[in-house]
Amino acid sequence: MTFNFDYVLVGLMQIVGFFVQGCTGFGCTVIAAAVTNGLLGTKIGVPYGTLLTLPFLYYLGIRSFHNVSWKDLGKIIGLCLPGILVGNFLFHTMDPNMAKIFIGAMVTLIALMNIYKHLIKPVVLKKPDDENAKDTTGKKIFRYGCLILGGVVHGAFTIGGPLITVYTIEAVKDKEKFRNTMNMVWVVLNTWNAFTQLRGGTATSPVLWSSLLIGLPMAAIGFFLGMAFLKKINRETFLRIVYVVLLFVGGDMFVTSLMAVI
Repeated sequence: MTFNFDYVLVGLMQIVGFFVQGCTGFGCTVIAAAVTNGLLGTKIGVPYGTLLTLPFLYYLGIRSFHNVSWKDLGKIIGLCLPGILVGNFLFHTMDPNMAKIFIGAMVTLIALMNIYKHLIKPVVLKKPDDENAKDTTGKKIFRYGCLILGGVVHGAFTIGGPLITVYTIEAVKDKEKFRNTMNMVWVVLNTWNAFTQLRGGTATSPVLWSSLLIGLPMAAIGFFLGMAFLKKINRETFLRIVYVVLLFVGGDMFVTSLMAVI
């Protein structure tokens, strides 16, 4: 057991990340990634982010087992798993900053389009949102493409959540079922990632386990506050929160990675 004040700073960031996780079903790892990896280093920060999620994922998975869109979950896992295997291989060959620049730009653009649709258009411009717009073949291909690419990115850098969300938010309309379905996605993917990451040698690191011990109660505070907040908002507010989170995540990923290569 070791102690460093950096572990406390990393833990405090988890309150924010896990509040979003408890509300939306995604985002905790990516939101906290800059602080986590910056203070702990990528070698410890990546498995830290994965392992910290597991108790909360399993808890919500058991609690919400009967309120999951299993059909969509099957599609997500089926399309992501091959990508994860590819991503595990590419982890050793791909430049992470270049990958993050591309993914960050893509997620930012998607978020901006949907913020206009769900926030700017109805609230600022006072134009009704057309919820019955036709779902074209092109839109479906794009969403499934996001799933496949999300699997690759998650397998390589554990940051595929924003891309996987692009599919799920359109497929699962109920806010709690959306969160629960996303949660089950991470139950499967993060369990696999934890196994592969610990097998890489970090299981014996005292820094990893000491920082987890400090971060766990702070993550719990954020997670349960997020779960309570979800019950107090309607779907439209929920969608706005999701896309604002995606904008933050995508924009941060794009800018920080771009600065790293300049």
